[in-house]
Amino acid sequence: MTTFRYGLHAVDETFFETAPMRWRVGLELAASPDEVWAGLTSPRPLSWCRALPEVSYTTEAPYGVGTTREANVLGTYRMRERFFRWDEAERRKSFHADAANLPVFNSFAEDYHVVPFDGGSKLVWSFAFSPWKGLDSAMQLGRPLAESLLASLIKDTRNHFGPLTEVR
Repeated sequence: MTTFRYGLHAVDETFFETAPMRWRVGLELAASPDEVWAGLTSPRPLSWCRALPEVSYTTEAPYGVGTTREANVLGTYRMRERFFRWDEAERRKSFHADAANLPVFNSFAEDYHVVPFDGGSKLVWSFAFSPWKGLDSAMQLGRPLAESLLASLIKDTRNHFGPLTEVR
């Protein structure tokens, strides 16, 4: 059981457009939208990502708005996440972190949106955060590490679901 000493501020969907630091990536995948959504909502979501050795729901299924889960990032940083959006029909879910074991972020959120795409699906994966008080400069210096982590998540997700390639 993780002890969370640091509270993070709750955010909503507008944070993905207003956060001081944000990334949005569109992954074109060979798997169908239903397969990708099933992977993202399974009891062990993101299990294919090496940088996330443990991500598990702490709320019983069925999952929806208010669902919580805990994530372990790189074996060191742990956070508790609370979903403020969960739309099965749209295959979209978003969470904000509400607590962490280290003072890194003031606010942190992710959004997953799976849409049909010619020959497979597209996962639009968004990350948004603001640094903990006084860590603004450190976050800018740490941007290459954050981008490396994001690149790892993208690579592992493409490898897991298969990259969508053009048929000639």
